[in-house]
Amino acid sequence: MHASPTSRLDTRGIAAFVAIAYGFSWLCVLGFVLGFGTEPGKVPNAFKAFAALSMLGPTVATLLVAWKVSPLPSLKRDTGLGLGQHRLRFFLLAWLGTPVVVLGALLLSALVYPQMMDLTGLSGVRAMLAQLPPGSEEKLGKLADPRVFLALQVVQGMLLGPLLNAPVIFGEEWGWRGYLLPRLLPLGQWRALIVSGVIWGLWHAPLILLGHNYPQHPVLGILLFTVVCVLLGILLGWMRLATGSIWSAVIAHGSLNALGPIVVVLGHASNPPDTALVGITGWPGWVVLAALVGVLVLTRRLPVRGLERTRDVPEDAHTSQV
Repeated sequence: MHASPTSRLDTRGIAAFVAIAYGFSWLCVLGFVLGFGTEPGKVPNAFKAFAALSMLGPTVATLLVAWKVSPLPSLKRDTGLGLGQHRLRFFLLAWLGTPVVVLGALLLSALVYPQMMDLTGLSGVRAMLAQLPPGSEEKLGKLADPRVFLALQVVQGMLLGPLLNAPVIFGEEWGWRGYLLPRLLPLGQWRALIVSGVIWGLWHAPLILLGHNYPQHPVLGILLFTVVCVLLGILLGWMRLATGSIWSAVIAHGSLNALGPIVVVLGHASNPPDTALVGITGWPGWVVLAALVGVLVLTRRLPVRGLERTRDVPEDAHTSQV
């Protein structure tokens, strides 16, 4: 049930996958720029729509490459669409563990940069409440209290975030962890995890240039987010390889996208925090993610055992099952 690597690197399929994934997604961002300009804040709903569409690039690439360029014996099995093994354990780990990772990054950020956070006045939360339609606060009643409203947002992100984000996140995970990572395994697990993380990180470049994730650092943010993607990609890739399935990675990725932006809400409304310094996208997030990778290495969960024995089988032989 593990992902089954082949004996040789499918450079044709990998190159086609990367070209299609990048091409589709970057054209979506270009379409937004041509239609709405380079200031996403002026048309946030349109930006969200185009960004969501761009996230389907890896799925489009997977379908086209697996169908036409370099066909796979079994699309479901070879791209991790089955539920995989250890499913309950990893689903719970992804669902409940991801909020702990985000919280860890937030706590470290608050300890190192307390001046960037407004944890007492909650001006960022108050600003969010002020943006609600007129009369909303009266309808919300006690829920309009900043502390209660913040807690509600966190709980909602924890419980519903993975489900609400799953359709869009699937567009990424089926490509990066479903198709690409197993195809890179002939390089060795560590190289496959790192290379796929770099490709994933650089794929975000157009969105980062428009101010996504790092509004204060649109150019440097490309490098910063690539570091995040390499570290996060190792963890998501571990889930994929250990289970033979993409679904725990989908849950974890969806939860992270739901909870990660909370760091901005916890900052000062008049002076938003620098996301290169705080939260999961900043260096505190790197420390937390790197620590988790270290735990997996020390407990001998990385590299995933049992994959190497399939490295030398013929390319049309697959020992994994769903």
